[in-house]
Amino acid sequence: MITGIICVVCAAVLLMKAVSRRLHWEKADKILGKIHSPVGIILVFLIGIHMASTYRVWDTRSLLVVVSGIIAGILFVMMAVTRLLHKLPGKFTAKLHRAGALLIIVVLLIHIGSYYQDFLAYQKAIKNTHLSGMDASELPDGNYIGEYDAGYISAKVNVEVRAGKIDNITILEHNNERGGSAEQIIHQVTRSQTTKVDVVSGATNSSKVIIKAVEKALEEGQKR
Repeated sequence: MITGIICVVCAAVLLMKAVSRRLHWEKADKILGKIHSPVGIILVFLIGIHMASTYRVWDTRSLLVVVSGIIAGILFVMMAVTRLLHKLPGKFTAKLHRAGALLIIVVLLIHIGSYYQDFLAYQKAIKNTHLSGMDASELPDGNYIGEYDAGYISAKVNVEVRAGKIDNITILEHNNERGGSAEQIIHQVTRSQTTKVDVVSGATNSSKVIIKAVEKALEEGQKR
């Protein structure tokens, strides 16, 4: 997310060049003209880093967020190329550069807007995640699968019940960004024999999703 914010800031600096020229802000246009190319080069590298660092979580984002982000990245690279061509004679490259700038603004707004909607939906899903505090005292022996998806974070677990106790919990899947440490919460549940446990500090949302997946597994056991 940090690289994404930096990319947006760099893009804003680049796009301000068109604004300063259009509004005849001579001093601003002169300064922006000097840093235009260096910022553009930095931005291209940052886009590569951003895509590489977020690739593993693309499946947790909406299609619109992913597609608009990829298109924005491609457009920025194309803009860098046309910037080099712009140094050559010809009005076509200049027009192409300006048209590309306008298109990037539209795509960036779509990317940021769709990401924001995704984030709000994720926050709402976490807020509405109710943990009831369950145990396995009345469940028959067996292995029960449970999964829970809150948008940005999802988990799938296998809960093994023996003699009315949670004998073992295996995390089959855990899609997260920085909540990997939450996986230790399964040991707390096994020790306490209830899902009513404290969340892992620094991984609150992932902890809730994993616990909810365990509860879904126990609910599955109740149906048998």
